[in-house]
Amino acid sequence: MTDTGGPPTEPGLEPRVARLESDVAHMRGDIAEIKAILNRLAPLIDELHGVLRATLPTLTTKAELADLRSELKSEMSRLRSELKTEMADLRSELRIEIMQRPTRRQSVVDIFAIVGLIGAILTIAARLAY
Repeated sequence: MTDTGGPPTEPGLEPRVARLESDVAHMRGDIAEIKAILNRLAPLIDELHGVLRATLPTLTTKAELADLRSELKSEMSRLRSELKTEMADLRSELRIEIMQRPTRRQSVVDIFAIVGLIGAILTIAARLAY
């Protein structure tokens, strides 16, 4: 074998190298596309980061929510007990008011008594007039 001074050539090496070069070219195109997408996304990511930094301190923590929940529960139970007390007072007042109102029977008796009294007065007045 004689030395030609060049790289040793293997059968089938050229097509494989050509395929690798093609694949590398595709990878370069894909990387360029990824870089373009990242360049478009970078301002949006920065904007979202700014929004998060501005709003995170104002958001409620879990502990604050738990405190609020317990405060609401205690307030609701207090209001519920107040409502029960007021409803009981209202019921008793209504019972008293209803008991003080005359029944139908009482109203009928009262009407007959008034009519009888007027009749008696008229009878007495008629006898005194003669």
